[in-house]
Amino acid sequence: MGNVKADECPHLADTNRSALEATSTECLECGVSAPTRVCMTCGHIGCCETTNGHALAHSKSSGHPLIRELPNSERSFTWCYECSAYLN
Repeated sequence: MGNVKADECPHLADTNRSALEATSTECLECGVSAPTRVCMTCGHIGCCETTNGHALAHSKSSGHPLIRELPNSERSFTWCYECSAYLN
């Protein structure tokens, strides 16, 4: 686990910026409202591994590697499961 410059992550090009316009912060599988993550490819909202791990499960089943912390703000982190790193 580490940090990667955003322009060095090969997966960032496959993201959909409109996915970050999530209006909800509730996990689609279990309804937990925090901590949650939004898939940067399709907009799926899943909970963190510290709760039920639905964001990770979605990444594994869909092949979508990038998530963003919710609620989305300038301070939210971006994580790439494939690179095992935070993007900065």
